[in-house]
Amino acid sequence: MKFNKEKTKQVILTGIAFSLILVGYFNYNLDNKQNKSIEVSSETNDINIGDVQLVNSEPVESGAIVSNDELVQENSSIQNKEKMENNDSYFEETKIQRDRMYSEMIETYQKIINSSETPSDQRAIAAQEISNITTAKNGIMIAENLIKNKGFENVVILINNEIVSVVVKSSNLKKEEISKIQNIVARELKTDISNINISNK
Repeated sequence: MKFNKEKTKQVILTGIAFSLILVGYFNYNLDNKQNKSIEVSSETNDINIGDVQLVNSEPVESGAIVSNDELVQENSSIQNKEKMENNDSYFEETKIQRDRMYSEMIETYQKIINSSETPSDQRAIAAQEISNITTAKNGIMIAENLIKNKGFENVVILINNEIVSVVVKSSNLKKEEISKIQNIVARELKTDISNINISNK
């Protein structure tokens, strides 16, 4: 069987040309897809960048923005809170020191009474002092509770000889409040109003 060389050449050339057309077509499509994907990814990047910029350009949460007035007010409230805590500790510490002093005094008088070397008249004096301290402690406790019942948050009463010092927790004291405190202390501690000193803290 004989092949015509011209026909064979034409078939081969046609095949090559067809192959080139196919390759060109696929290359064209592939390039278009890559360009589209690049455009899409570029758009995506733009969107992401835009998002980031938008997020970064948003104002800080309102709770984090504090004006000078708010700072002053917050600072003032902190100072007031610290002052109140210091006042509370003053009342508690003063009461502890007062009660410790009374306990030490009672213990000292009790040792005098218990000592076999103590004369009887001194024992009687020591016993009377213990009674006086106990009476004063009870009177102080009742007076402090009654003063608190009048609306005061805290109070401490100290006795030095005949002078009674009363310190109440209050920003200011009205005349009628002072009068009520004087009457309570005078009645419960059996002392004259002129011997009562009242102050606020």
